[in-house]
Amino acid sequence: MTSSKTILENLTSITAYLDQFHPSLRSAYFEKLIAETFSNILYLPFYTSDNDDPNIPCRLTWQGNNIKSVSKAPPGKPDAIAYCYSYYLVIEATQKDSVNQWTQEFAQSIRHCDDFCKQTNIHQKYVFILLVCTKLFNDTYQSIKNYIREEKSKIIPIEVPGLEKILQASILAFTLRQLDLCRLFHQINDCISKSSSLTDFSKLVGSVIIKWQKDILKLERNVFIGVKSYEVMLKIGRSYIGMSEILKELNEDPIVNQYLDIIGEKIQCEIIENCLIQQSFASRIAITLDGEKLFEPVPCVDFKERGLRLIDAVMRIK
Repeated sequence: MTSSKTILENLTSITAYLDQFHPSLRSAYFEKLIAETFSNILYLPFYTSDNDDPNIPCRLTWQGNNIKSVSKAPPGKPDAIAYCYSYYLVIEATQKDSVNQWTQEFAQSIRHCDDFCKQTNIHQKYVFILLVCTKLFNDTYQSIKNYIREEKSKIIPIEVPGLEKILQASILAFTLRQLDLCRLFHQINDCISKSSSLTDFSKLVGSVIIKWQKDILKLERNVFIGVKSYEVMLKIGRSYIGMSEILKELNEDPIVNQYLDIIGEKIQCEIIENCLIQQSFASRIAITLDGEKLFEPVPCVDFKERGLRLIDAVMRIK
């Protein structure tokens, strides 16, 4: 399975990534990249038509071939299907950047969704149709706007730059929930109804994704800072570490700076201490004569045992 960071790099430089393949294979590799992206965002195991396992209830299946030779999903099927915990994604991906984007590529997604719902006996209100492209065209936007009806599957158009931000949030957030992504899809769908033009829609969606990304990461701020501070403590390797050492290392960490830039905050000693104590990463053991607070990191093995107890408690809830 390709790592999230590698996938993000490929999305960011999508043209250079696809140019390394023969032109006849680029559409297949684009499909596969988009499927892998959602597999990573949703933390779902990735399957292809070569090795799909219907016995795994929650998974993402790219309908193309991947073992003997890479080939895209066959006609009559969606490019990928994500079986999430309370909803489903029918995913269509295309590089086509012409006015025929809807008629030649995306229009068939509605039939694919209908077929999927009939075959699985799933109500359409639990299914999102995701249309992923490098650039959305006006005919596609207008066709989606005309399709919107109550109790039907929701069509969610996403351009690659927006998908990059969603994956970025998934990488930075340790416990992004599938329901968080479901909420974003509903918000994007609402943008179709609220917008008056493709330009208006693009602005609304851009703002929605940025706000969603910020909200998701803010929700996880204490966990993130706690983990990164704990990482610093283990890197230093002593039985006790001063707050000034932790702060210095965090200020020089580009991932931490990226995280804080997105949520619009700055790192402070009080925040670090609260995150370490509240998330049980460390204990404060002393304060030096000059006011330096010293912390002792919790053994790594303790996290596994506490995690297993939490999982057990949740699973026993009826």
